[in-house]
Amino acid sequence: MVNNLNEKKNTAFIIATIITTLAIMFGGVISGLVLAVRERHMQDAGGNNISRHLLVDAAYGLRDRMSALRLCIEAKPAEAINKTALVHAVRAETALECDGGDYAENRSKEAFLNDISTVLHSYDTTVTIEMSDKLYELSTRFYEAVSEGVEFVYDGELITGESDGEPIPPPTDEEIAEAAEFVKKALSASVADYIGAWDGHMEFNTERNGRTGYAIVCGNKITEYSFMRTESGDETDTDRAKDIALKAAAACGYDDLVVKASERVGRSIAVIMCRDFDGALAADDLSNAIVYGGEAVMFTAGGCDREHNDIPTAKKTESEARRSAAGGGEGTLVVHSLDGRDRICYEYRYELDDGVHYVYVCAESGKQIEVK
Repeated sequence: MVNNLNEKKNTAFIIATIITTLAIMFGGVISGLVLAVRERHMQDAGGNNISRHLLVDAAYGLRDRMSALRLCIEAKPAEAINKTALVHAVRAETALECDGGDYAENRSKEAFLNDISTVLHSYDTTVTIEMSDKLYELSTRFYEAVSEGVEFVYDGELITGESDGEPIPPPTDEEIAEAAEFVKKALSASVADYIGAWDGHMEFNTERNGRTGYAIVCGNKITEYSFMRTESGDETDTDRAKDIALKAAAACGYDDLVVKASERVGRSIAVIMCRDFDGALAADDLSNAIVYGGEAVMFTAGGCDREHNDIPTAKKTESEARRSAAGGGEGTLVVHSLDGRDRICYEYRYELDDGVHYVYVCAESGKQIEVK
């Protein structure tokens, strides 16, 4: 069996997931950018490619921020740089998707942007400071690739698998066949052709109702899949889309999720799901699905399998916490990671003139602990 994949590869969020999740985190900026670019068909009056300009600009901003990160020795300035760089990375992902181009050629770029977004969003600043030289090197090569057409090769070196130092053996023919049957059954796919494996993950080319896609299997779960969409599709009711998304997650092996939020983008509905820990939603460990034409055309598990075993007890009621979040409506009790530990908070959503923002009020003290 030939392995056509690089040995090190990461199943971080695929492009649609990053765009959707961070559009909510950053107030709809990203999804608005996608629609704005597409509505103008990626061309301005003079025939210039707008998405390419956006891509080069975002790549330049990402490289600049990663260069500055090399000078950081304290957490606070590094955190500010990480947040700005994350926006540039997500903008680059959006522009790359809109720009199109050869799928195989773009795959390394997509993988890099997925991984650097994961690093900047999920990793402690101490780690990103230590990684700053590597982050800058890759960001520089990415910028040269999109601005000058230089070949860009990335093999997942930002994120490595957890194998306790021991290499994970390749799957057997029996394991591949079993995973392929699982993909066909779970996704109602007619085709599940094995591509290769890395760090305990197996990837398959798939086909459903004449539309091609891919699926990634890890253990007894499908951690990610996506299918091409047709040019037209019936608009799905939001409540039905939520049900479709939950059923898709369950078919992939995640049957304990609840819907945290949803957002309509054109004829598609992005459904964000997570686990519920005794009434507190895991706000940072999100699974995502895109529902289009009455089916889930994309799913990624994200970090929804993460365990939370030492969650503090809420001592303040929601109405008490609301005093620190005036005008935010009713808050949602969530588990939110801050400063390297789990906090129990009430999350308040604000739709301001520049987009959506969130206020997190500690359910122990009743005080604001984060605004984003």
